[in-house]
Order: sequence, then C-alpha cells, then structure tokens
Amino acid sequence: MEDIKEKKDETVVDKTESVPVTEQVQTPTKRDQLRSLLTDEIPGYNADDDESSAEMLMGYINGNKEQRNKLAEALQEDPRLAQMLADIVNKKRGAGNAMARYFGKDLLTAEEGTPEYDDILAAEEERKQEMEAMEASKKEYNDNLEKSMPIVEGWCQEKGYDIEEFLDKVWTNVISPIMSGSYSREICDFLDKGLNYDKDTQDAMAAGVVQGRNENINKLKEERGDGLPKGITSVPGNPNKKKRNSLVEAALNA
Repeated sequence: MEDIKEKKDETVVDKTESVPVTEQVQTPTKRDQLRSLLTDEIPGYNADDDESSAEMLMGYINGNKEQRNKLAEALQEDPRLAQMLADIVNKKRGAGNAMARYFGKDLLTAEEGTPEYDDILAAEEERKQEMEAMEASKKEYNDNLEKSMPIVEGWCQEKGYDIEEFLDKVWTNVISPIMSGSYSREICDFLDKGLNYDKDTQDAMAAGVVQGRNENINKLKEERGDGLPKGITSVPGNPNKKKRNSLVEAALNA
C-alpha cells in the first residue's frame, strides 16, 4: 500500500519534445495584388477611397485609350513608321539603322528650297528651342531647390519629420498626380484647405471672439443679474426700470 501511495504522489513529467509551430505566411489575394498594382501604376491612387480611386482609374483608362487611338491613327497613315518602331522595340535594329531601312538614307538630305527641306529645318529649330527650354527649366529648378532646401530641412526638424519621407509623400500624393493631370477630390480638398487656410483661420478666430464675448456676458448676467437686488425683478416696459449694471453694459457694448 505504501508503494502505491508513493507512486501516486510522484509528479509525472511529460518528456515529449515540443514541436515548433511553423508560421504561416498569408498569401496576398488577387484583390490585394490588384490594389497594390494600381497604387504603383497610378500616381496618387488611394485604394481606401472608393469614389476617388474609381474616378482616377476611369481617367487613367480613358487617357490610355485616347493615346492608343492617336498612335494607331499615326501608324495607319504611314505603315513604315510601325515597322521601324517594331524593329527598334524588338532590338532588331538601332534607331538610325531602322530609319535608313524604312525611310532611306537621304531622309535628312532633302534638296534646299523643297518643302521637305523646310520641314527638316523647322523640326531642327523646334528641337533646339525645346532643348534650350529644358536646360533653362532644369537650371531654375536646381537653383530654387538649393535655396529652399534649408527652409524645408528646418521646417521638418521643427515638426519632427524625416525630410526624405516628407518629400516622398509630397511628390507621391500631390506633385506627381497634378503633373500627370490626375486630379481627385482628395487633392482638390487638400489644395482648397491650403489656399484658404488664412481666411479659415481668421473666420475661426472671429467666431471664437464672438463666442467668448457672449459667454462673458452670460456669466456676468448670472453673477450680477440685471443690477437689481436679489428677489426683485424689473418689469418690461416700466419707465422707472433701473439701468443695467455698468459692467454688463460695458460687456454688451464691447
């Protein structure tokens, strides 16, 4: 009996080894993949805003459709252009080789005085002007950026922002959509708040002043009444009514 009791009182130790649980990696759904793809493809696209995202997606699709139609019309007018582009895209030929193959080596050597020669000169002049404008714009951008970066850095430091993250958000959510013409209600609201910030602040301050003045008047009325001893009320229209307390009158005329 004692042996049985001793065995009963013994603590049973489970010596089986615990098997580690393998973490399961959740595979993104097709919906999640689509949302991620659209976010990367369309500047400013916000999948959480149904109305805005639908508007931007429709604009993106319609814009691409219009561009495809224009390109198709241009290629139909001159099939050689389509063949040249196909060779370049498929890396069958270089640009110069493809142009000579389908338009001939004398493409840019038209006889002086002919319409073709005038077209070539006009195109060259247009190219020069475009390059000069791009260089001037690039220089202006770099100069302005050099001057303004200390201001941005100081502002971000005051706000506790990381400057790289801040500039990246500004580019992704504001500048890039605007430059691509992808305006959404969210962007319009953002711009509206920025443009009317001073006016909204002044209106809010004015409303606060009026509200504070009214609260002070009510407080004075509660504390001092209408200037008469407690228990006595003034009768409306009584010509012998006492004047209001001077403090109340001053507050009302503020």
